[in-house]
Amino acid sequence: MEEAADIVRSHEERFDGGGYPRGLRGEDIPFGARLFAVVDTLDAMTSDRPYRQGLTFDAAKAEILHMSGSQFDPVAVNALLAEEAVLRQMVDMKCVSEPTKSP
Repeated sequence: MEEAADIVRSHEERFDGGGYPRGLRGEDIPFGARLFAVVDTLDAMTSDRPYRQGLTFDAAKAEILHMSGSQFDPVAVNALLAEEAVLRQMVDMKCVSEPTKSP
């Protein structure tokens, strides 16, 4: 559980050192946390919120690519790209509305 806790605790760290809570940078951030940061961001960006509609997969991917090397570890971003088909399918499944129930 300690390793899992470290991943969760570190997933808001930024690859360039500008994150929190400890200000870790680069490979000082556990690799699992660097992966989690990318996937969590993809999920957050493609999810509807009360204050905005979720982005498309392609729009979220473009922003993640733009932040590769600063916010995100380029290796973690490449892992996302390697699994793009699966992640795209997961986002599509998440974004499908449940059918309206008839009375």
